[in-house]
Amino acid sequence: MKCSFCEQPLVCKTCKQPFRPRREGTHVGLYQPDTAIYCPECRKLLVCQVCGFAYGEDENEEKDDG
Repeated sequence: MKCSFCEQPLVCKTCKQPFRPRREGTHVGLYQPDTAIYCPECRKLLVCQVCGFAYGEDENEEKDDG
């Protein structure tokens, strides 16, 4: 599967595993910027290893409200 941003093979930046969705509908979320996609291997927010594009926002990260 390719990154929707840089068109390179989509590899998880965290665990370095190629992204292989386990459900058929998951690949649709890759093209919807408001949908968070998590790596099925390490369960972390999916971030492209090549370009650093993050697929959504990680709900576990603290937000800085300034």
